[in-house]
Amino acid sequence: MCALTATLLTVYVGPGANGSGVAEIMGILNGVNYKGVISMRTGFVKIVGVVLAVVGSLCVGKEGPLAHIGAVTAMVVIYLPFKGFL
Repeated sequence: MCALTATLLTVYVGPGANGSGVAEIMGILNGVNYKGVISMRTGFVKIVGVVLAVVGSLCVGKEGPLAHIGAVTAMVVIYLPFKGFL
């Protein structure tokens, strides 16, 4: 059930969260415009999906998803609506 939930989340809620995330982040840093790869929805799906995939006994790497989650977190922190934050 955990693996099925992770799959359904990734396919229907946040399709930008599929894959490891390293290739997408490298592409974004090189100027390729990927729609929906860096968003709060994608970050939520990536975090919940990786946790559910590990609990569901799927073979999930740790470096790729962590890099993608870090990039999404950095983008969310940059756009926080606090005056004088940066």
